Amino acid sequence: MGFEPITIFPGELLEGAERLARDTSANSAPLPASIIRDMGWSSTLIAEKHGGYGGSFNDIGAVLEGLASRATNLPVMTRCCIVPGMLMAATETEAIRTCLSRIAEGAICVELAGPLNRYDDAAVPRLSPTGGGWRLTGTLDAVEWTADCTHLLFCARNTVDNTPCVIILETTQLPEPSTAFSTVERRQVKQIDLPDLKLDSSAVLADGDSAQAMSRAGWALAQAAIAADMVCTMNNMLAETIRYLQDRKQFGQPLAQFQVLRHDVARLYVDFETCKNLLMSSLRSLDAGGFDDQCLAAFDLLGLYMREQAVEFAQSVIQLHGGMGMTRETLAARMASRLIGLAFRYGDAYAHTRALSEFQNGSQQ
Repeated sequence: MGFEPITIFPGELLEGAERLARDTSANSAPLPASIIRDMGWSSTLIAEKHGGYGGSFNDIGAVLEGLASRATNLPVMTRCCIVPGMLMAATETEAIRTCLSRIAEGAICVELAGPLNRYDDAAVPRLSPTGGGWRLTGTLDAVEWTADCTHLLFCARNTVDNTPCVIILETTQLPEPSTAFSTVERRQVKQIDLPDLKLDSSAVLADGDSAQAMSRAGWALAQAAIAADMVCTMNNMLAETIRYLQDRKQFGQPLAQFQVLRHDVARLYVDFETCKNLLMSSLRSLDAGGFDDQCLAAFDLLGLYMREQAVEFAQSVIQLHGGMGMTRETLAARMASRLIGLAFRYGDAYAHTRALSEFQNGSQQ
């Protein structure tokens, strides 16, 4: 019984991310988030006319794959994929062009804040007009606000007509975080309360149809990035599990010789291949361009299946490692925590089920 991780998103970005992850794994200190700008990953999805690399999602996938090989946490998903993708989907204005150019040149670092879940509208901050400006109320939850972060980008709702809008703020304009905590996969995040924060009109980056396009792009790219991270993590977890079963001995023989464990590993391999093929099929929706209802439904289906499989996959790997599967020192255990954390990030199985039900009912009318 043998298995080596396959390459899912090949390229130079994969090699660089893998080297970085290996070096970090050998060093107890976590990587600073500023390494993202140092590596130039922030400009990957930004078009060349704005000074970016002009890459595709496969390039982002390569970075995620490299970091997943050692369960390394960096806010690549938000800063390199979702935020640039949302900006690229907006109606092009001078403010949008300036923001993209400054991200590409490394002058600013923009982190995503707040929910993207279309069915978590109650958690979206509210924007109200007041005397030539705006008043913002609400909460920004689970924000990876690091020392190098200069701006936060998030969705909000206009209280006058309930239309969507997208806000960008300098971190110096925000109050101090009310809470800081560590997620199950050890991401360091913060919660920011917004008690009647006064803003001028320049803080509203987009509204109406442009904001709706940004929100839809962010949702689809978030599901694609989460699924890619899950598949890449499964890939490495499977290899780690087989390696452990071959090395660990009981009753004078490797655990890999026990038939019941071999059956469990075979099932993990089938689950991994199924998830990988569904991911690759779903990514064609991104290649087609646009984020219409059909595209969002494809990613809701991907999100629903992947989130359910990820939790079961993680539990099986922990069980196959026995007591070692419960320790943070075991790489497979850290990967299992990563999978479980991803399964509840930017939506959950219920949100995807509801979206698919509404899409199906709408298509039948």
